[in-house]
Amino acid sequence: SSGINAEYGGSGKKKFTEGWIEFKRKKIARAVVAALNGNIIGGKKGSYYHDDIWSMKYLPRFKWAHLTEKLAYDAAVRRKRLQTELSQVKRETSFFLEQVDKKKQITSIKRKREEKGQSVEAETSGEPSAKQRQLASTASKKEKTLPGSILSSVFTQ
Repeated sequence: SSGINAEYGGSGKKKFTEGWIEFKRKKIARAVVAALNGNIIGGKKGSYYHDDIWSMKYLPRFKWAHLTEKLAYDAAVRRKRLQTELSQVKRETSFFLEQVDKKKQITSIKRKREEKGQSVEAETSGEPSAKQRQLASTASKKEKTLPGSILSSVFTQ
C-alpha cells in the first residue's frame, strides 16, 4: 500500500498510530512521559514526522503480558468475525444456487408439458396458487333464494 500512496503524491512511509515502550525503572518512564508528552516530534522541516505531536501516557501496574494478551484476543475476535461473515456468505450463495436450480427444474417441466400439449398447472409455475372459498353467509343466501317458478306456484294458489 505504501507504493500506491507514493503513486498518488503521498509518502511511501508507514504511518504509525500506536506504540509501546517498556522501561526497567518506573522513575525513568515517568520522566520520559513528562518530558515528551504534548511536544512536537520535530526533526528537519521536510521530515515526515516534523509536525506530529507525541502523545504519551504512563500506565501504572501495566505489564507486557497484558499487552500481548490483548493483542492476541483482538486477533482472535477478528478471525472469528471474519469466519462468521464467510459462513453467512456461503449460506447465502448456496441458497441462491438452490433457487436457481429449482427454477431450472420448473422451467424444464413446464417446457416438456407444453411440448406434449398438456396444460401447465399453476403448481409447476413456482407461484403459489390461491383458491377462494365461499363464505358461510354467501352460501346460506344462495340456499334461501328460490327460483321464480317455485315462488309463483306457492303464491298463485
